Amino acid sequence: MSTDTTSDDDRVDDCLAIGTVVNSNSHMDYTVEIFNEVDRERPPKPDECGFGQPVFIRKSVEGDEYAIMGVIYDTQLVDPDQGRAGPRLAQTDQQQFTPGYVEERTTLAGVALLGTARITDDGQIESPTYEMPRWTLAVEDVVMHCPDGVTRAFHTGENDALQLAYMERLLDIAGPLGAEVTLALIERLQGLFESDANQRVLRVLEKDIRWRSSVDRGVMR
Repeated sequence: MSTDTTSDDDRVDDCLAIGTVVNSNSHMDYTVEIFNEVDRERPPKPDECGFGQPVFIRKSVEGDEYAIMGVIYDTQLVDPDQGRAGPRLAQTDQQQFTPGYVEERTTLAGVALLGTARITDDGQIESPTYEMPRWTLAVEDVVMHCPDGVTRAFHTGENDALQLAYMERLLDIAGPLGAEVTLALIERLQGLFESDANQRVLRVLEKDIRWRSSVDRGVMR
């Protein structure tokens, strides 16, 4: 039986900033403007801010540091010269918004929150929770690229057991793209959790999500 290994990139310090919060659709659903060459000398590459990419936002609460964890579930391009009303993220019942502050072509990403974890003094995370975060994010909060080691730590419970307690909420927040973003996360976790027990859990979850997705589309397989 294989065993899970700890990645070297298990710290939240010195992670790449990929964008800032510009809007919220709910307490769990935020819009992020992705940095470009004008904003940062080192903007994120496409694979660092793409669909299914885990992210986090650092938040200081009463002297303690927390990582609010999330995932990119949609992206939209904005070109103000085209006079568009603005982008619309995944859910069909979301209100449209007009980003009047956008003066250049930019990319917006929808980020669904997954939970929180406490940041230790050495930059690692501990005590992950998958409940709804108690604190709201703020406009201009910086969103960071989440390395694989931190992603793995967030999904690890007692006895190195895999935890995906946010799954039903993510499916709801991401709407039509809920199944796809959940499958993208499962694929990522399959490369991070090597033990046979965790691989079995991931295969069962993958099968369940694919079945639900096919039923929702009226396709029985």
